[in-house]
Amino acid sequence: MPIVVTAPAGNIGSKLVGRLLDAGRSVTLLTRNRAKVERFKAHGAKVEVGDLRDKRFVAQATQGASALFWLTPTDLAASDVQRRQREMGEAAADAIRTNRIGRVVNVSSMGAELGRGAGPVDGLFDVEKAIDSAAESVAHLRPGFFMENFLGHVQSLRQEGAVYLPISGKTRVPLIATRDIARVAADRLLDAGWSGRTVTPLQGPDTLSFDEAAETMSAALGWPLKHVQVPYERAREAMKGMGMSDSAVRGFLELYHALETGYLYSGKPEAEKVITETTFEQFAREVIKPAVQS
Repeated sequence: MPIVVTAPAGNIGSKLVGRLLDAGRSVTLLTRNRAKVERFKAHGAKVEVGDLRDKRFVAQATQGASALFWLTPTDLAASDVQRRQREMGEAAADAIRTNRIGRVVNVSSMGAELGRGAGPVDGLFDVEKAIDSAAESVAHLRPGFFMENFLGHVQSLRQEGAVYLPISGKTRVPLIATRDIARVAADRLLDAGWSGRTVTPLQGPDTLSFDEAAETMSAALGWPLKHVQVPYERAREAMKGMGMSDSAVRGFLELYHALETGYLYSGKPEAEKVITETTFEQFAREVIKPAVQS
């Protein structure tokens, strides 16, 4: 019986699939782009191409699944991002219910328990609720701020030595590497000994301010880097220039505000955080430095 994996070409999914295949498990990948997962097909993975909003597709592709890894992609071009997230969550719930999938591992986010005021994280709250309505056993993983988010600033790091965000450099966030999220997810999926509903906040060893993150990257790269807070209007125009919809822009500006004010991490967590292995210094040296120097 296969383990079904959504978003298998992403930072988390691609690392997870490798772990599952290395463990000798049968894996089915749900993707919109077959070309991005051809390397996994060559190692025995089955590939199903379709839209995660399509209930019929998701139900058919998950028939016979022993477990489901669910990650809800954020469609930055959607006219209503949160509605798009809800539609995917409803398709997941329908497939879980129809196929009686025994165990589900869902990647959500720290702050999902708030349910409002955090942009795209609000949609992940909706997905959690949808899956809870259908799954007998579900593990919700709620990671902190992805270290990989800094890779979105490679060009400005390379050319200007700066990260530009509409957030104060004093703002502190719990950082985590996606490879560590994938490891935790793989452990859950490969372990048939758990049941019920669990919620696990995840973060790496470091909670850093954006100024401290810039200092850490400076030490890894060997030249001065800085965090620069930009006005919200400048951030708005930059995101629109990247092709993001008005809904996505509003959502991310709301998320930035939730980060800067501390609101995103103000909720009462349902469980103690699990601290993962990768430090930001290690990530900066092993991942960010090669990306900037390439």
